[in-house]
Amino acid sequence: MAEAETRGTASDTRVTTTVRRTVPRLELPRPTGRRAVGVRTVHLVDDARADPFRPGRVRELMAHLWYPAQAGTGQVPGRYVSEALSPLVVDAWEEEPGCSGLPRGTAAGILVHGAADAPPAPDARDCPLVLLSPGHSRHRADLTALGEDLASRGFLVAALDHPSDALGVEFPDGRIVPYREPDGLADGDTDDLSGRYLDVRVADLRFARTRLTAPGFWWHAQLDPSRTGVAGHSLGGAAAAEAMRLDPGFTAGVNLDGIPYGEVLRTGLERPFLLCQFTPDDPEFPEETRSWAQLWSVLRGPRHHLLVSGGGHASPTDLDVLAGPLGYREFTEAEDYAFALGSLPGGRGTGITRACVGGFFEEHLLGADGFLHTLPPEVAVVG
Repeated sequence: MAEAETRGTASDTRVTTTVRRTVPRLELPRPTGRRAVGVRTVHLVDDARADPFRPGRVRELMAHLWYPAQAGTGQVPGRYVSEALSPLVVDAWEEEPGCSGLPRGTAAGILVHGAADAPPAPDARDCPLVLLSPGHSRHRADLTALGEDLASRGFLVAALDHPSDALGVEFPDGRIVPYREPDGLADGDTDDLSGRYLDVRVADLRFARTRLTAPGFWWHAQLDPSRTGVAGHSLGGAAAAEAMRLDPGFTAGVNLDGIPYGEVLRTGLERPFLLCQFTPDDPEFPEETRSWAQLWSVLRGPRHHLLVSGGGHASPTDLDVLAGPLGYREFTEAEDYAFALGSLPGGRGTGITRACVGGFFEEHLLGADGFLHTLPPEVAVVG
């Protein structure tokens, strides 16, 4: 039976276990490119596909769209997340209910740099498109710093939510679809969980690419549909590789610290692909090391394997920037903190991610040179 959808503000039945803290100003780092950035939100409906998690409904997606904007217009910044979704984001930061002492509206107050509904830059033409897929049980805003930066470099960018896989998705009519695991999933069976979600994510990415490159879509005048990249974090990175396997419309891809899964481990790829590993191989999980090696061995196009020294699994996400001012270390177990953020200084993971992903796509979608010669010092080329 499908989990109930809610309307309005996400319900909060938590018991706070610490004193409420005052949160300082939370702001993502400014994009590094030369262009101003606009942002819009879009609701995509796939009438041809049933939602496997919500019987009786067709598949619906929500996406953030970042794009090169006309400078000096659209001075109202976009929102990181809504007031309704903010409690779910705060919940995801916490290990125990209420342990952070953070106000439940904290995430809604994060300042971003994309101007809401700003007019597109009139001189931005033939822009490549990049789709972003967040990690399992995460949300599309998790990759905002990366999405804004890519748009400032001249890309059109769409970050997707994958409903029922995301921590929560709010639709224009006020419905909030919460996270849920597939029916019949055994507790702790992460391989099964990844496999079941992977197919749905790949279908989401393929549908979104088709819709966002259609002639009637509002940014079509800016778009070069023949150049489309796909990048993802964690399970989103595995989905990026599988989407490239099935959809020749994706011309380059990036996996940000995602254990590879799927048929692509057998078939491989012939188009450019970047493996960007933020966590080192763990001898206690040799199957993960084998998975990285197996995908690398079947990448027949231009390929790069990078390893970030001192990184953590969440270093490519906005948590890298937000953890410090949130006091994340204070309410997170030391081992969990190290896995999430490693030993990099706050914000450094974001800079590394922007440099690696932006440089890779500039080389393979915009024709720039020298990607490997401008990598940050923490990044080693291991393949």
